Amino acid sequence: MAETPEKDTPKTLAGETIDGGSSLLPMLIVGLILITVGYVVLMMFV
Repeated sequence: MAETPEKDTPKTLAGETIDGGSSLLPMLIVGLILITVGYVVLMMFV
């Protein structure tokens, strides 16, 4: 994963985390999506 910063890989998480400052926005967006999906899955089972 050390070569990810030099190459523009489709994995935004690995590439964004290196920047640090701009990684907050994508991480929050992904977190919200995961939380929403989790709630939907839980509701479906219940």
